[in-house]
Amino acid sequence: MRRFFISVLMVVFTTLSASSVVGTVVKVEGVVKVKGENSIKSGNIKLGAEIKKGDLLTSFKSSNAVLKLVDGSMLVLGVNSAILFATDSSVEQKSGKIYYKITSRDAGNSIKVKTPFAIIGIKGTTFMVDATENASVVLKEGLIGVTSIKEEFELYRKGVQKQFDDFVNQKEADFKKFKDEQTKGVAEITKEFDLQAGNSISFSKNVVNEKAISKENDEELAYFEQIINSIKK
Repeated sequence: MRRFFISVLMVVFTTLSASSVVGTVVKVEGVVKVKGENSIKSGNIKLGAEIKKGDLLTSFKSSNAVLKLVDGSMLVLGVNSAILFATDSSVEQKSGKIYYKITSRDAGNSIKVKTPFAIIGIKGTTFMVDATENASVVLKEGLIGVTSIKEEFELYRKGVQKQFDDFVNQKEADFKKFKDEQTKGVAEITKEFDLQAGNSISFSKNVVNEKAISKENDEELAYFEQIINSIKK
């Protein structure tokens, strides 16, 4: 799978130049481990623990954690997820699903979130990145700019995809032939594009399919919001 970066335009790590503290753990359920930058072993993370530059957080089965970042933004690790706070300006989402709820941003204090699939400039506030085998990004609010670091994307916008779906329902036997003949006309060959709020994208090598947020997406987003809302104020 191609590797990519998500460039998040926000003030999440505004104070990192003066401090190595990224945020604080405000909720933990199940088993979540943390491994420090200079540590050989990982240990269980505790409520109230500070997350520092170089820390690798890993959640396991039936587990999750909520981090409150230095600017008040929230980050939720779903089950079987891992994220590395690599440097002052880069984070690597290694696996699983992570929900980002950004409360503020500043182009002068951007960070890069490295994931397995593209360069995404986050111009919005609430989104979910799935770095599992089914790589995808779901944007609830705001705007995302997606840029390839290798070959151009073969982008299928949701309107075009619906045309394909309708055609399949009507003439399933002829669908493959139609797609082969029409690909150049319906696919947008591009190095970068924007994703609007209420939509999702999935990746398969350089092929990107855009769709409206599904019922399943809504349920997952609601699940992460529920985790955040369950935190005692």
